[in-house]
Amino acid sequence: MIPSTDRPKRLRPNGVISLILLMGILLFYCLIPLPEFRSNWSTVVDDHKGNLLRAFLNSEEQWQFPPEPSYHVPRRLLASILVYEDRRFPFHHGVDLRAILRASFSNLRKKRVVSGASTISMQVIRIAGGRPRTFFNKLLEICQAVKLELSWSKKKIFHWYLNHAPYGGNIIGIQAAARRYFGKPPSELSWSEAAILAVLPNSPGMVSPTLNREKLHRKRNRLLKHLFLAGMINATTLDLAVHEPISARTHSFQMAAPHWAQRFHGNPAFRGRRIRTALDLDTQRKVAGNVQAHMHTLRRSGIRHASVVVLDTATGAIRAYVGSPDFFDSKSSGQVDGADASRSTGSILKPFLYALAMDAGLILPPTWIRDVPTFYGAFSPSNADRAYHGLVTAREALIRSLNVPAVRLLNAFGTDRFYRFLEKASISTLFRTPDEYGLTLILGGGEATLLELAALYRGLANNGHFPPPRQLEAPSFVSSPNLISPEASYLTMEIMKSLKRPGAEYFWEQFSSPRPVAWKTGTSFGQRDGWAIGITPDWTIAVWTGNFDGEGNPRLTGAGSAAPLMFRIFSTLPAPSGNKWFSRRNLSFRRVLLCRDSGFTAGPNCPYTVEAEAPERARPLPPCPYHRSLFVTPDEKYQVCSRCWTPGEYKQVRRLVLPPDVSQFMRNRGIDFIGIPLHKPECPTIPMDHSLWITYPEKGARVMIPRDFQGRWQKVTITAAHRNRNTRVFWYVDGTYRGVTHGLHKLPLLLDTGKHRITAVDEAGSQASRILYVVRSGAGNGS
Repeated sequence: MIPSTDRPKRLRPNGVISLILLMGILLFYCLIPLPEFRSNWSTVVDDHKGNLLRAFLNSEEQWQFPPEPSYHVPRRLLASILVYEDRRFPFHHGVDLRAILRASFSNLRKKRVVSGASTISMQVIRIAGGRPRTFFNKLLEICQAVKLELSWSKKKIFHWYLNHAPYGGNIIGIQAAARRYFGKPPSELSWSEAAILAVLPNSPGMVSPTLNREKLHRKRNRLLKHLFLAGMINATTLDLAVHEPISARTHSFQMAAPHWAQRFHGNPAFRGRRIRTALDLDTQRKVAGNVQAHMHTLRRSGIRHASVVVLDTATGAIRAYVGSPDFFDSKSSGQVDGADASRSTGSILKPFLYALAMDAGLILPPTWIRDVPTFYGAFSPSNADRAYHGLVTAREALIRSLNVPAVRLLNAFGTDRFYRFLEKASISTLFRTPDEYGLTLILGGGEATLLELAALYRGLANNGHFPPPRQLEAPSFVSSPNLISPEASYLTMEIMKSLKRPGAEYFWEQFSSPRPVAWKTGTSFGQRDGWAIGITPDWTIAVWTGNFDGEGNPRLTGAGSAAPLMFRIFSTLPAPSGNKWFSRRNLSFRRVLLCRDSGFTAGPNCPYTVEAEAPERARPLPPCPYHRSLFVTPDEKYQVCSRCWTPGEYKQVRRLVLPPDVSQFMRNRGIDFIGIPLHKPECPTIPMDHSLWITYPEKGARVMIPRDFQGRWQKVTITAAHRNRNTRVFWYVDGTYRGVTHGLHKLPLLLDTGKHRITAVDEAGSQASRILYVVRSGAGNGS
């Protein structure tokens, strides 16, 4: 067997050296610490196009703008910084040995420090570490710069330098410096401006556009000549750049939407970030200008404040947000954000109740709603003009913003159901229970902010979906339930196109627009808040006017103070979609047959019918309750029944039968219907037609009677309504006759303390009674 001649190979000297070198590099990499690269960004709020709206100082009272995610260093700035600071930056590994040798030779020859050899990587280490300039720290920076080059890309190192370099005073980073010194972003800098910003970090405390300008001028021109020699610029550009003056004026950072920006700065989730919001700078300026102009008129009436929110109707994006007329007016509480303040809603919620009632099968636009004195316990709503109209269509009631029909409709729909709708539609400011709000919820008993109401109205144009308004430019996919059908939303907006207000709110006649607007106004109790909100396919504009301290003003109304500003804004904003009104293309209506008079489903006794549109999935309307079939004598003078008619001497007729209280107020409006005849007097049957109705007091009412100025007790005015115009009504108190009324049935009565039965009897023997408890103020135990 031949022994093996193979022997273990000996490690060659160059292999040992390579291994030692590799281990040294690894040990160096592990032992040399890198500084902590901290960033203390300012909060910067932009519009949806990237235009600056407002910037905030960081926690160290510095301006340091966060970089944009897709930021690209402009060519002029890149060339200027590389030529001035580190020409070999793309090629070295953190340390430029050639620059070190050149600087050492120059400094030895001049016997003083005239040139440095710091690379951009070394400057990044120095800025992050913040150590004093000593020989040891210089060596450490060199080692750390090499390690940084092994850890980071060149692009990351250069960007970190741009965003953290000092530019004088409390200006940190190129983004803040460009806007502070030149009022523009870095991408718009000229060659002269780029050169100035390239030389500033070298000695930011010694030179700046406002300090030691001559030295800065020389340094800038020297850099421009180096750029020319390096072939970066031509002779013409050089000549223009060196002759460009250096402005001594600094630029304040824009505050185009201060209240809007404050919402983000105050939110920890956004603080220290650059936020691209949905706001539009051009729209914001137009709206703010309109608010300022309109306030000249309002202030003459003692109305000091206004707030506006403008939404893009199609997307829900917030395009303008004005919290107060002047953010800087501290005497007038200008920093209060009125658009985010919870205020009484007045009548502004009524359109949503009408739309919900359509889906619930309670009404359609032509359906009658009673507008008569109505009592719900101690609560008795009244209209703004203190008048009643008997019967009004739902369309007319909403157009005229009548309170009594709205309360009656809410009572039929359900306060709890309406309250839950508001909660699901993102109204977050309701802090009481539905029972605590009660029926006043539809008259301003509830609270909401202007921003929430703007989103609520935009939901009508969004086919009954009510997502929160979009605050950021990036769309957020938030699912929102369909709370109102698209068809009911459309019908409600059709009514709102014709909106007007009665009484003092007559200014609606002055409003004009080349495009139709669905709009609604509201005035809170005590005239503390004036609202106006309008919708078009392009814009949803919500306006609040009033005083931040809640002071009431008799001249403050939604139609008189808020609506003119709303229409003024509509007239100044463009209509990019070109759509004059909302499309019916995808809506599903069903044809229904209604009573021509009452607007309810036509019954067998309705003589005239009309076709109308109803939401496809809405519940059917109840049949008409007002038309009845009656048996009358041949001359139609009396009603008859089987107990009193003569066989063969009667006929059947169809009549519109209105309740007595309704008939009374319809006659007051000059509208008279053919009344139903009285029952035949000879009939042994007691008539049950309920033609007489006591309208005041309500059942079980407790009335406190005061004295007048002469010390005499006041009288209680008892009122009744009768279906027939010319009937007399006889009045009794506790069985004692007290008087007779004819036509208008009102009788003042002087009543003692205690329980009383009020009885009214008409000529046909029909009667109505009420129990009334009277307390004389200051008299006996009833005081």
